[in-house]
Amino acid sequence: MNKERIVWIDIAKGIGILLVVYGHALGGIMNTSGIGVHNSLTIPYNVIYGFHMPLFFFLAGMFVHNWASRPVKVALSQKFWSLVIPYFIWTVITGSVMALVRKYTNAGLGVKDILLSPIAPFSEYWFLYVLFIVFIIYYVMVRLVNDKALIAIALLLFLLRPVLYKYWIFDALSLNFLWFVLGAEFQQQTNLNRALKYNVKKLWLSLIVFLVVNISYLMVLKLNVYWIGSYYKILTVPAGLLVVIYISQLFERYITIKNVLSWLGGASMAIYVMHLIPVAGCRIVALKLIGYQNLISLSIIITFVALIACVSVYALIMNTVVGNVIFGKKLIKN
Repeated sequence: MNKERIVWIDIAKGIGILLVVYGHALGGIMNTSGIGVHNSLTIPYNVIYGFHMPLFFFLAGMFVHNWASRPVKVALSQKFWSLVIPYFIWTVITGSVMALVRKYTNAGLGVKDILLSPIAPFSEYWFLYVLFIVFIIYYVMVRLVNDKALIAIALLLFLLRPVLYKYWIFDALSLNFLWFVLGAEFQQQTNLNRALKYNVKKLWLSLIVFLVVNISYLMVLKLNVYWIGSYYKILTVPAGLLVVIYISQLFERYITIKNVLSWLGGASMAIYVMHLIPVAGCRIVALKLIGYQNLISLSIIITFVALIACVSVYALIMNTVVGNVIFGKKLIKN
């Protein structure tokens, strides 16, 4: 894959990061003591969590072949600066803030969690932790087995998820490695790549499938059986991926939407690492200090406020040395 940016992928990342922030806004409200269960929150939350993080792994996989062809020192250095450094920087920043206000937060994370971060992913930064390990596994495995065998291994890991999900990072790794590998395969295979190309019929079909799959998924979740919900993601993830991919290509045709979402996609890493603090802060102020009661509008307000805060900080420091380091944009020469 060439180095030229592909607009629809940036748009897909933009949609993805909106779902991430909104999902965390919903989750934070639901986890606040005294709120209780509300379908207006749990339904969008469960639908979003059925596919939104695998989306990022799939898109990352589409670019992995060029990276995996580099010498080990160069490849590791790139991922060290783009994933490991931001992981630890933002673990310390966010963890320190949460430690100071832990009596107001839902998770109650503190200094102990920061110290354990090398072996236990800190909060939502599990994504950076797991993505780095996924890249390393792929780099090694692609030199040992062919593409078909790699897909088979990834599928086996997915099937083992209900057995080993409690151990270390296996829950996230076993789910997302599969979609990472499939993203790499889709990009390399012309016939598969062609399936991702937009047309109106594909969009409408994907929307219908997405609706049917998620109606069923919501019923499956009511069973509260982990292995059933886990295996059902073999349907919810591709259904979500295809909808986002086709919508992203549709949005390429509308200049304003394209510009906004593609910019957010380019800033998705920065928004991801920064958004936890404004999301939690806005929620605490609204629920515990003001006593705001309209939970649906509150989830939207929290999302909007967090995005504005993150975008503002990113715009100020995105081209500085500090910005390059803390947002994983430090350039590494080949």
